[in-house]
Amino acid sequence: MINRVEDSYKHNIISLVFGPMIKLIEAVFDLLIPLFMKAIIDLNRYEDPSAIPNSISSALAKFIRLFGIWVPDNQNLSDALIGGAIILVMSILGFCITMVAQYVAARTAVNVGSELRTSLFEKILSLSKKDREKYGNARLQTTLNNDVYQVERGVLIFVRLIARAPFVVLGSIIFCFILDWRIGLAFACIVPLLLISLSFILRRSSKNYKNIQKDLDDISNKASDTIDGARVVRAFNAQQYENDKFDTSNEVYQKESLKVQKNNALINPIIFEITSLVTVIIFFFMLPSLFNSDDSYKVVLTSTLIAAMAYLAQIFFATVQLSTVLLDLTKARVSRGRINEIYAIENSVISPTNPTQIVIKEDLLKFDNVCFTYDKNEQNNVLKDISFLIKKGETLGIIGGTGSGKSTIISLIERFMDPTKGDIYYGNANLKDVDLKELRSRVGLVNQKSSLFNGTIRHNFLMANPNATEEDMMAVLKEAEAYDFVYAQKENLDREIKEGGTNVSGGQRQRLCIARALIKKPELLILDDSTSALDLLTDKKIRNRLKQNKEMSKVIVSQRISSIMDSDYIIVIDKGCIVGKGRHDDLLKTCPIYEEIYRTQTNKE
Repeated sequence: MINRVEDSYKHNIISLVFGPMIKLIEAVFDLLIPLFMKAIIDLNRYEDPSAIPNSISSALAKFIRLFGIWVPDNQNLSDALIGGAIILVMSILGFCITMVAQYVAARTAVNVGSELRTSLFEKILSLSKKDREKYGNARLQTTLNNDVYQVERGVLIFVRLIARAPFVVLGSIIFCFILDWRIGLAFACIVPLLLISLSFILRRSSKNYKNIQKDLDDISNKASDTIDGARVVRAFNAQQYENDKFDTSNEVYQKESLKVQKNNALINPIIFEITSLVTVIIFFFMLPSLFNSDDSYKVVLTSTLIAAMAYLAQIFFATVQLSTVLLDLTKARVSRGRINEIYAIENSVISPTNPTQIVIKEDLLKFDNVCFTYDKNEQNNVLKDISFLIKKGETLGIIGGTGSGKSTIISLIERFMDPTKGDIYYGNANLKDVDLKELRSRVGLVNQKSSLFNGTIRHNFLMANPNATEEDMMAVLKEAEAYDFVYAQKENLDREIKEGGTNVSGGQRQRLCIARALIKKPELLILDDSTSALDLLTDKKIRNRLKQNKEMSKVIVSQRISSIMDSDYIIVIDKGCIVGKGRHDDLLKTCPIYEEIYRTQTNKE
């Protein structure tokens, strides 16, 4: 199980070590090529390889001569062809090794990204409503997508270049010292300059990456709100208003990103200027020796300068690569921290290690002096001293004004949240001691905001009950008064449903959601104002059908008094408190709020 980004790194540790190691083999070939070029040039002047002043060049010249003479009567051409063939073979081997390393890097990065997305998605799904609201959906989506991508890219760059770039720089300096100590010293002096410059630039950039990610969260949040409420925006002719809001967020992101890009744009010119300066210094000190020496030494010095320029080019490109590595790793480090923040959230709602087995005799659900607050200030309770009991087969009706706490009670029943005070019992067991999967398998919920998933009607039903047959689906469609409009379509159960169920009406969506809840065959069905889009006749038909199921208990939350007036037991909620309990006729006499709701609605109807 992954609890931190580093856990995924551990799962792929072999690839994270093996990939950079094979890149070092390719780097060795790159470092040897300038030396073979120098040896070929030196052999053009010295017939005997042992006479070459430079020991490493002499050794490579001897290696070239081991392959004999390929062109009779022309030793120099033969040496050039053999040396060129060796360089070509090294290039081909380097290419093959590079392809293997690229494959390892890509595979490792994809593995890490896939593991993080899967585990992060599971983590987000496991969070309670309270935990999710702390960060917001936009932040969670940005973390799941953008931050994981940054970490994935960081792994890709790490495997490809983290070992190669420094190794090439260090190897170039060492070989230059072997060729000529003056050139090696000049090269050794530029490395601190390059590192100081890179460090200064990257330190400035890294401070802005967190702000950039926060700006992306804000853009994602505004885009999501506007897209979800597109019809409302058009209805109020508020397109320009929403465009201005989005433009403001986009401009903030643009300014922050431009700061980083302007800063990072200095890297390549600085590297180029420093390496160019070193080239001038090398020629300034080496040219007098070149002009004031004999022919043999001129050849050696010329070949040394050619090799040195090749190494300088390698240092330049390796440093550019190193800057890319450090930039991407800096972004990955910031994103890794953001991902670990989500992993570090301690779920406020978790399944117990040793759950209590549920046993139901007569009492199904009991609230015992339950209080709930979203913050630590217990003076701001959303619910206060809520107590009620549902027996097996009974129907409980809950009614109250907007914001009175009805939906919070439903969230507590499903244990999406835990009460701040008091206890909730399901059968014989305290809800905190019940396995979450078992609890939710026993309860069918239809939310206030009906939501269907992208796919067919059949797929939506199978999500609730994978073992459901077509006969089961037909039965629940009839029970939810949805059979006629489903089978009026040619595709019936295979009709495609768009995301959120936007291609069906509000009433059809609610009836399909009720059917989906019923196909679980729950022992407790919760309808959270889930018939608000239905006409009174259809609502009554559904309630009459549900009454026929004497084994299933029901909790009906509604602002329509007609939807709950036939319940076995009704509670009236006002400002988080129960202000009335009993049956419909009793509440009309004892609860003024209930009586006022009844008189108002019946007069209107």
